[in-house]
Amino acid sequence: MQSNLWRHSEMGKLKTGFQRKIARKKLFQLALIISSIAFLGCSEDAVEFEWRQLASGSEAHLYGVHFVDAKRGWAVGTDGVVLSTDNGGANWASTSIAKNALTQVHFTTPNNGWIVSIGTVLYTGSGGISWKAQNANVKQGLLDLHFVSTTEGWAVGGKGTILHTETGGLRWEHQRSPSDKHLWGVHFVDNLHGWIVGEEGEVLYTKNRGKQWIPQQSGVEQPLFAIHFATLKHGWIVGTNGLILHTTDSGQTWHRQKNPLKQNLRDVAFHNEKTGWAVGEKGLILHTTDGGTTWNRYPSPAQYNLQDIYLLKNAGWIVGAKGTILRSY
Repeated sequence: MQSNLWRHSEMGKLKTGFQRKIARKKLFQLALIISSIAFLGCSEDAVEFEWRQLASGSEAHLYGVHFVDAKRGWAVGTDGVVLSTDNGGANWASTSIAKNALTQVHFTTPNNGWIVSIGTVLYTGSGGISWKAQNANVKQGLLDLHFVSTTEGWAVGGKGTILHTETGGLRWEHQRSPSDKHLWGVHFVDNLHGWIVGEEGEVLYTKNRGKQWIPQQSGVEQPLFAIHFATLKHGWIVGTNGLILHTTDSGQTWHRQKNPLKQNLRDVAFHNEKTGWAVGEKGLILHTTDGGTTWNRYPSPAQYNLQDIYLLKNAGWIVGAKGTILRSY
């Protein structure tokens, strides 16, 4: 049987159990073959614009992407690879800053950015020219991070780890977590209200910058990989087997949205309450213009697993396995 891990070849290099957990999340594959979109009852979306594949010049599996404007962006992945562009992705420069996989990147200005990895937070104040490790005081792998300003941000990872900084990472502190599960994604709509998702349907919510994290009932027990809120009330979660959850009340209640495609979904992002995207295995791109009441498969030039999506007002980027980078036009 085909392996259900994206990173099968990478597994031999991983030395800890949690690294294997990261590999399971990042490179999870199903042996599902989709022979007909019509058969599954999922129509192709009307093409509003086109996703085109960019030449990244890299074979690394890319797990995170972030842009500060339409020209300047970064992508990170296996073997410590950091890709950077100053022309919207037409050209990418590559460097390696670590031995382990880098799992997510976030910039607040063209100069100030952070990357998370296994037990590490890396920081640049030079737009990525140089990076240095910050004292995160954590042994667990970190899987996601989100900053609301150049000083304040959060990072999440293994065994319920939640880190918070108010000093741009000069000092990271552990926030009390009600979970011991691996946490895959974190998103804040402002400096007060945020959510975290993870293993076994875990959803955590805060309304006070993480001073208290409160579990929410997702109604599912499967891994949840990513969460995004377009407003304080309207949010979406994606996970394994094509799962999409939606809330209109800040997560007090979560409801499944219809998606007949069963590939694992890795990330979700919305422009507003109506228009959004989800990405996943085997180049899958889903699109909605009605808040997720209907999700349609969107034309994709990618054949490999897609891991992360980042949207600006008039542009978007997607990254994935084997150096895959897509941009919307």
